[in-house]
Amino acid sequence: MSSNVVDIKILDRSYRVMCPDGQETALREAAKQLDERMVETRTSTKLTNMEQIAIMAALNLCHEWIQDRAVESKKIAALEDKVSLLQATIEKAIGDPRAAERQMADAGELELTEEDPNKHDQ
Repeated sequence: MSSNVVDIKILDRSYRVMCPDGQETALREAAKQLDERMVETRTSTKLTNMEQIAIMAALNLCHEWIQDRAVESKKIAALEDKVSLLQATIEKAIGDPRAAERQMADAGELELTEEDPNKHDQ
């Protein structure tokens, strides 16, 4: 796979970065977001040293990324619990098709009736 040189600008400084073919747009978007974060960090902290600004911006980005991962992990765990419950419900229903009806009848929500095998012949 070949690479291209892409010119990006971060905090008014230009950089030439090697980039795999087809990833130029993603690199430019990443550079744009990093520049925005570093400008925001410089403005809100009054830091002037480029290295300190970069470190603070990187720490903030990593902190947000860790929080996002934690939220996503909780969502995945909740979905896995729901899938397990659905699987158990399906397995129970397949194992005994009338089990759900009996449960509802036991709860008083349904009246069970036995089917007359001759009913369909009439």
